Amino acid sequence: MSTNNRILYSCQAVKIVENGKASDPSASGTVHGVQSIGMTTSFNLEQAFELGQIEIYENIEGTPDIEVTLEKVIDGYPLIYLMASTGVTGSSASGLLARSKERCDLSLGIFGEEFDNVASATDNSGNAEVEVRCTGMYISSVSYSIPVDGNCTESVTLVGNDKQWLTHGAVGITGNDVTLLDGLDDPQALAAGRDATHSASGGIQRREDVLMEFAVMPKSIYRIGAATDDYGNGFDDTTKTPTIHVQNVSISTDFSRDDVLELGRKTPYYRPANFPVEVSCEIEAIATSGDFVEASEVGDPQLFQTKDSGNNTSEERIWIPLRCGICFDLGGKNRLSSVTYGGGDATGGNVSNTYSYTNFNDFDVTQLGHNSTTVMGTGGTDLPADLKAAPYDWDAVSPKENWNYVLNDRSYGVQEDPDQDGTPG
Repeated sequence: MSTNNRILYSCQAVKIVENGKASDPSASGTVHGVQSIGMTTSFNLEQAFELGQIEIYENIEGTPDIEVTLEKVIDGYPLIYLMASTGVTGSSASGLLARSKERCDLSLGIFGEEFDNVASATDNSGNAEVEVRCTGMYISSVSYSIPVDGNCTESVTLVGNDKQWLTHGAVGITGNDVTLLDGLDDPQALAAGRDATHSASGGIQRREDVLMEFAVMPKSIYRIGAATDDYGNGFDDTTKTPTIHVQNVSISTDFSRDDVLELGRKTPYYRPANFPVEVSCEIEAIATSGDFVEASEVGDPQLFQTKDSGNNTSEERIWIPLRCGICFDLGGKNRLSSVTYGGGDATGGNVSNTYSYTNFNDFDVTQLGHNSTTVMGTGGTDLPADLKAAPYDWDAVSPKENWNYVLNDRSYGVQEDPDQDGTPG
């Protein structure tokens, strides 16, 4: 047992590995940049009564539910969402459907509070003194926040049915897992390149690290661009400044999992995501002239000669890259569900427009190297070589410049361009 008088952030470490590898000492998956972790265990009780007595006949305990919620800053290290679905690594699958099937094991290690960092802990031979291990966890919900004030963050909720508390020799988080948490750890994207060709890419991602020049934003946002443009990104290529004043972007989805049960077994044999899965994106921008989104019974006249004739809205593309090599891809079938004009009241502040978009089943978060087994943590204690070599500045990345917005072109994206000649490879 731990001799701590309290638990604080400096004596905790989180590890996420593939399902079934929590006790494998060769499986590394330490999560960096974690801001908080919360864990809730619920015991589902069902009451039975009978004629003849007011007292309860039996209080039947069902399957326990474990819910773990984590939040981390976006810092160039692997995202929680990707680490919790490493079963897709080594394949071309990386979308919502593929990742919804994957399971993971999560461990929270608690070290001695008297040490400045967990790497310097000496109790229990340098291993965690206490570990809580949750196995067979599914991704339940994912959300990303890109604010104008503060850090870009990721929040992930995992759900499962198994939790163990381990101590001393039974713990799986060893000193090898926390080697980098030695007081010198810093955001992976902060480093000034891993070789002479790479420059720094912002550290913890903030508003200046949103690459509006490469982004594809919905045209229904006022001043994004004319209806005849192939794509819109709200960026003036001449002055190299944004043409719209975006304040916040939030992206979220919830898998709404169901328990699939069978006779002869208490726990679910599978907890599939409840498709179709709705994906939401809210974009808030300071208003300069209004939202200019009209609503009419006959629809938008500008859409009369298109497949959306008679509608007020059309399908739109959302693709947002960050400087550290992370891209949020919501596909080309996002639909404006609402727009809100508010703020600028007598107490001060600015009027802003909040545009809310939804799509179904189209949500792909990619990170340079996200499908590499060495990046996503399947072995080794040092920083994986592929992650060290990833191009953290976008001079070494070749984004596709010509987007076929109308035809829902899916061949866009980023490809590594190490020789910086404008072509991949």
